[in-house]
Amino acid sequence: MLARFVLLAAGVACAATAVSSHCLYTITGDNGDPQTYDFSSLATIDPWTVPIVSDSTQKSGTLFLSVCGPLKGLTKAQCPDEDASGCLARKDGDQWRTLVPSAAAATANTTLVLRDGTPVLIMPGHTPCEPGRNYTIILELLCNQDKVLAPFFLGLTGCEIALGWITAAACPTTKTGRACSLAASGGYWFDLYPLANDTAYRVAGTDGRQFYLNLCAPVAGRFCPGQKAAACEVKAKTSLARFDDSVTLRHAPNGYLVSTQRSDNGSVTLEIRYYCDQLAPLRTQPKFIKQDNGITYFAVHSPYACPPVPVDCVAYTRQGVKIDLSPLRKTNSYWTVRDPRSNYTHQLYYINVCAPLPRSLPSPCHAGNVGACISNSNRSDLAQPLGAVEHPPRVTKDGDLILTYRDGSLCPDPKNRRKIHINFKCHDVERGPEFLVASDDCVYSFMWLTPAACEPKPDQGDNCRVLDSRMLYSFDLRSIYNKMNDYEVQMESYSYRVNLCGPLHKPCNNVKNVNVCLVLKNGTEIAIGMRNDRLEYSDGRLSLRLTGQECLPGVKSSVTAILACEHIDPDGGVTQPHVFASGAGDCNYYLVWNHPRACPPYKEVPCTVQSEDGALYDLSPLSRRSINHMARTRLGNPSGVLLNVCRSVVFNRDANCESTSGACLREGDKFINLGNVQTGPTLDRNVLKLHYKEGALCHAPQGPVHVTTTITFLCDEGAIESQPEYLGEFQCDHALFWRTSAACPQRPVSGHNCSVLNPSSKFRFDLSPLAGQDHETTDDFDNKFVLAVCSDLSSTNKCSNITSAACLTTKTEELSLGRSSSELRFLHGGTLELRYKGGDACGVGRTRETIIEFFCGAEGSLEGPRFVETLQGCITIIHWHTRLACEQPVACSNSLLGLQTDLSPLIRVTQNYRAELPDGRIYFLNVCRPLVPQSKLNCGAGAAACVARKLAGGKMVEELSLGYASTSPTMTADGALLIYSGGSACPRRPSVNASTRIDFICDPYGVNSGPIFDKESPECQYSFIWHTSLVCGPEEEEVNGCKVYVSQLKRFLSLDSLGGQVEVGKYTIDLCGRGRDCSGNAVCQRSAEGTWASYGILQKAVLYGDYLKLYFGGGATCMTNKTYGAEVWLGCDSKSNGTGAPRLLMERPCYAIFEWKSDALCLQRNASPTLPTSQPDIPVEPALQDAMPASHSFAVASLVLCSIFTVAAVIVIFVRRRYPLLCLSWRFPWPSSASHTQVHYSRSKQGDFAVKQEDLWPKVILEKSNKLKIQRNNIFVFLLKNSHSFL
Repeated sequence: MLARFVLLAAGVACAATAVSSHCLYTITGDNGDPQTYDFSSLATIDPWTVPIVSDSTQKSGTLFLSVCGPLKGLTKAQCPDEDASGCLARKDGDQWRTLVPSAAAATANTTLVLRDGTPVLIMPGHTPCEPGRNYTIILELLCNQDKVLAPFFLGLTGCEIALGWITAAACPTTKTGRACSLAASGGYWFDLYPLANDTAYRVAGTDGRQFYLNLCAPVAGRFCPGQKAAACEVKAKTSLARFDDSVTLRHAPNGYLVSTQRSDNGSVTLEIRYYCDQLAPLRTQPKFIKQDNGITYFAVHSPYACPPVPVDCVAYTRQGVKIDLSPLRKTNSYWTVRDPRSNYTHQLYYINVCAPLPRSLPSPCHAGNVGACISNSNRSDLAQPLGAVEHPPRVTKDGDLILTYRDGSLCPDPKNRRKIHINFKCHDVERGPEFLVASDDCVYSFMWLTPAACEPKPDQGDNCRVLDSRMLYSFDLRSIYNKMNDYEVQMESYSYRVNLCGPLHKPCNNVKNVNVCLVLKNGTEIAIGMRNDRLEYSDGRLSLRLTGQECLPGVKSSVTAILACEHIDPDGGVTQPHVFASGAGDCNYYLVWNHPRACPPYKEVPCTVQSEDGALYDLSPLSRRSINHMARTRLGNPSGVLLNVCRSVVFNRDANCESTSGACLREGDKFINLGNVQTGPTLDRNVLKLHYKEGALCHAPQGPVHVTTTITFLCDEGAIESQPEYLGEFQCDHALFWRTSAACPQRPVSGHNCSVLNPSSKFRFDLSPLAGQDHETTDDFDNKFVLAVCSDLSSTNKCSNITSAACLTTKTEELSLGRSSSELRFLHGGTLELRYKGGDACGVGRTRETIIEFFCGAEGSLEGPRFVETLQGCITIIHWHTRLACEQPVACSNSLLGLQTDLSPLIRVTQNYRAELPDGRIYFLNVCRPLVPQSKLNCGAGAAACVARKLAGGKMVEELSLGYASTSPTMTADGALLIYSGGSACPRRPSVNASTRIDFICDPYGVNSGPIFDKESPECQYSFIWHTSLVCGPEEEEVNGCKVYVSQLKRFLSLDSLGGQVEVGKYTIDLCGRGRDCSGNAVCQRSAEGTWASYGILQKAVLYGDYLKLYFGGGATCMTNKTYGAEVWLGCDSKSNGTGAPRLLMERPCYAIFEWKSDALCLQRNASPTLPTSQPDIPVEPALQDAMPASHSFAVASLVLCSIFTVAAVIVIFVRRRYPLLCLSWRFPWPSSASHTQVHYSRSKQGDFAVKQEDLWPKVILEKSNKLKIQRNNIFVFLLKNSHSFL
């Protein structure tokens, strides 16, 4: 195709041409007949982006393209030319740089020509390319009624940028009468003709003016002068515009539909904008917008302007079985049901499943995305929509399969809108929908008996073997049985013993022939899964269904074992099963096991290629073993391209592709092979590409025999965790583009003197002070790694007779891990990287390498190298914390309106915070600082949060960086908020980077829960809850003379306990104001002349975090209208002796602040519950110790509480003995870290602290009416409406 563009410039002069403004072109075709092309459907809100790959780096980047007008929504750095409709720019790191400001200009003479019957847009720009020539975009548009794809790059010849575009807009339009209809994707048509009024709409304008207007039809003759007027002003002598039905409705760049009409002289004088509003009336009233430059603008909000919403017609049962209702979906027809009620037999119901009704029905029934409609068989104009297609079917907790359409037309009671509710039931014969009832609030209920609602029968096989009847492949899981030991799955308060395809070696509570045994904390064992070797295969998933002993009277436990594919780990890691409760307290459990035996045969090829100049390209970091890459289409529907790199797509239920395919297209529930893995990457004129060939049969008339896929890679050092972009398909070749750091050439370099510049801040990092000495670290097996920085190892540490910068010493051998290099790289997140290559041989054609990632860790953490892991058996990963990698650490505090939040005490320097989930995921976090390096965890140096899955041998897999600490915490109403951003690409939405949100919640009782996992958003934001006193706001306390009432202690604290007068430099402090020098004041200052200035007496006290702040005021006059004042912050210091001593923190004119810490102030806060932490080594903040005797009321309350707990204990013991398994789904109000239960403190308006119970794994049975309160003036009060709820 590129050759066609080489000849295009010479052929333009003799080709038939058409010049037009806007998007409509009329041109004489090859047969002499006029042809009209309408490109308005290609006009979008955001610019189209086209990756440009060229031999010249000055012409390689991203082309921003707009059709029918100038580019919008771009920054000046991306495109400074406001008139440009095509602009080429490149992103270097986080900065955009414009390469060609105007590759095409909106005001230039854009021309349409026909070449061999194909329309070609010639779009000249304003930016000079060479003397006498400007850049020009050559856009060839290929007609395909079923495709709406993105433009793609064809080639760059001289000054011409050649693009291709497969689209329905490239098909000529010859029909008239399109003023109110417009084709959209998927065969859908916008049809606005039902909005036409029989006469006219009367619309109020500004300044009291009135207009007559009609939609999709001319105004009746008696209202406007002239013939076929489109609109006029009331009582005017001329119309605003004439109605012309041949003028095309088009898409506007801002997302609405627009229709224009012209006056008699041919100029546009009327514009009507149609906005999607599914809730607007079917016959809506137009609104006047404005008059500007001779054009009158009107707006119409209507459901007829709403595009179709793609809906997946699949639902999943609680056991994970897929039910597909798409066979019931109609394309050009519908299901019809007559109302059986005697008074309503004239009513007909039109229904479609997961798709809109067709245009052949009465107009209200195809208003936008209507999926069901009620009509009168005698009068079709009385039809009413019953709801829009917006959501897929769902399975309720009762097992019903339901499809609901909402937001239909208004009911007779305008508070409600009509909706339809369809309950699908399995039946061996198709019965179609049957009307059941219509409620007073306009809910129409139907029953539908159909084979489509039946669960598909899975393939089954005995002895842990099953044949996939589709691929004719036999899965054999017999080898997953561990013949030596059972697998142990440890939880917080219980554990599981697991072995599949064979019995447990040790009986479970004397019961033999068991697959899964639950072991409670007290040692009680329950056989929750008896042995079953009958393997099932259905829709890409392998499973074993196990039943066990009774857990409730008449209810047996069950385990659904799901076996998922995971390609073999080249490092020899062993996968381990994960078991968790369903969370419903109904004795159902799930066992998930990723295992290579659950994979069909797959193919893997070498993933490297070397250029003629010796540069090595290695795409193996993009090759995945357990999850696939996903490139979605521009349509935004569930379809997309699933692919892997240099290996087959990982087989699973959502990737039910052929076992040898490297890429496959998912269209709803269909999977189409786009090419098999055959060869590794290639270099085509220095462009890195990967080809998958011999896919499904190609049905294009002039295409090849089989479908193929071509992935073009572009080097981008900053794209660490990027995802591929789907460009489109032409002649059965699917094109993808991938900007990634893995595509960057690896060239041996030297002489960069171990320094690098941060391109954003211009700060230069220099690691040369680490050079000239050897550094050591070890792995878990005591193998020693000796490393040099930007230099060779010393003569005493040479290994393998190779001059090396990294060496591995084991008990049996010494291996060179790479030669020295001084090229220091600056990576995403501020990490610095050194790469050593050319070590000892490692396999065929490879040598050992070392990657050292330097980062700025937490202050006080151990500096030096730390072994992380070895990738592919050849690449050693080292993380190294050093102050030399620090530029400016993020402040871990913030202030607002004089209030300060400081989270720095939570910074970890020796080990990370952890939050573990029962499904095997582990979250690692630090506060305001990068994670502390640890063996086997490779989340990218510098990341502050990470998630990984732990295998049986301790190896971490599927690491995902959850962001970097780049901003300080912000204060919120409940405490503080900390955000980490810029993590790895979100697996579900590759265009979005993973991030972390930590909500620090005030806990005034000093409890530090550590991070507790809360939820995960579709955009991969991982949320955590963290209770700590560090974010508690100030709470004013009562002052009575020399005593302060501390609400947390429920009593007064005497300040006499700190002794009498104390000297602090030139200041004297006596908190009770009894000192000899201050004349009854608490704080005073001696001047140079020997006189004393009073700073006042105690006026208020505020409990703020770990400090009791005393405020003194009313002192002597300091300056005009101002007096002296002071603050004394009382805090706990358990290491001090006696009363401690105050120190001056800050001094400013007329004011001083002192800090006074003492062990006498470490008072026990015995009103706080003991909460478990998410890991045992999280430090608990110092708590106050109560120095005063317990009150009588507290003693009485304690006796009452003891009685309650005694009765509760007796009931618990009885229940545990009778039904031990039931106790797993019961929780006392104190949560366990294993279940990830959370206790949230929130301050009420009255100042009380309420505890809200939440639970994630498994579900806690606790009534909402039960409350646990910490009263301000009382001890704990348990409001137990039903005491059994707490058991």
